[in-house]
Amino acid sequence: MGKINELDPFDKPREKAKRFGIDRLKDEELLALIINSGTVGHSSLDIARDIMYEVHYLDGLLNQPYQYFKRFKGLKTTNALKLAAVMEIAKRIHHKQQLVYEKEVLVSTESLFKRYQMFLGSLKQEVLIVIILDKSKQIIHETTLYKGNSNTLSVDYREILRLLLLYNGHYFYLIHNHPQASLSPSKADIKFTKNLKEKSEHIGIKLLDHIIVCLRGYYSFFHDCTFIEEGNFEMNNKNC
Repeated sequence: MGKINELDPFDKPREKAKRFGIDRLKDEELLALIINSGTVGHSSLDIARDIMYEVHYLDGLLNQPYQYFKRFKGLKTTNALKLAAVMEIAKRIHHKQQLVYEKEVLVSTESLFKRYQMFLGSLKQEVLIVIILDKSKQIIHETTLYKGNSNTLSVDYREILRLLLLYNGHYFYLIHNHPQASLSPSKADIKFTKNLKEKSEHIGIKLLDHIIVCLRGYYSFFHDCTFIEEGNFEMNNKNC
């Protein structure tokens, strides 16, 4: 593997950024700028390429602690901490932007995914969020109802129904994550959604969607599955 010192000066990440702009850098070149220095035989660009070879996309780094980066040969602890810090900053900025709610923006499955993608997609445990809307479909309350372990989520229907009545909700969304990055709903997810839909309708409140989120995308029970009158699901695709 070639050394960074052997590159044409204008091909080095720092010089390339100064000459053409930071936005012209490849992902590994951006990482190399943060890493700054390597060791003998392992330049910052070499290390950055090794990292990108493993994760393929930058968002695969968002949830990684500094110990993950420290595994790469030639990467010093200080630079591993810098990488982890930059990823944490990126997560916090994205989450803050998505949590800014503008009432003129129509609440939808897609808008909620964009709001919670970075936050929920980076968690290592399952979390369920209940989003309650008024009769005009404006958000009146959002709460993290439950945090489970890495694989399961246990929720009491009564607690959700209590919140819906407490805030005089007319509609609501559920959104939760799958830490293992799978978007396929489990049998428990399907049963829970079906039963909650029925129970909420009995008190005059409509479930608009239940969304499963990970960094790569989302799964919508009401778009990717179809509720039918008998109370079962009509399977529309292989994920359901």
